[in-house]
Amino acid sequence: MRRFPLPEHHEQTTGALPIVVHVDGEVAANGNAIALRIVRSGQGPVDVCLRTEDVQHLVSILLTLSCEANRLQAQPEPDGPPRGAIPLPLSAISVGQDDHNQAFMMVEIGRTALMFSLTPGALEEVGKTLLTLSATTSKPS
Repeated sequence: MRRFPLPEHHEQTTGALPIVVHVDGEVAANGNAIALRIVRSGQGPVDVCLRTEDVQHLVSILLTLSCEANRLQAQPEPDGPPRGAIPLPLSAISVGQDDHNQAFMMVEIGRTALMFSLTPGALEEVGKTLLTLSATTSKPS
């Protein structure tokens, strides 16, 4: 089982809702399911088992709700501490446009694919960054 510790401020509660203290997880031997044990403040653990293909939907709704929560909160100071992030192994990344010239970036991690819409400015920045990172001066001859 892998354990995913949460930041130190995890003990705070919001109203009567229990807060998740930590999450343990493992993959079924055949790779078809992911089991999670979610431990909440002041309550016993909750076991959840997801089909691997349903992880994408759970991640998408969590990200959508996180955006809404961010919108409702006061914005942090610009010089505030950076947010923690867990590095994830990227399987694939794609950038493209639909028939209405809307730019999208799709990121695949394992069997989960997330698609993000990009503004023209963000698309230009992604392109410049990828070009800069791909240009190396130390190639062997």
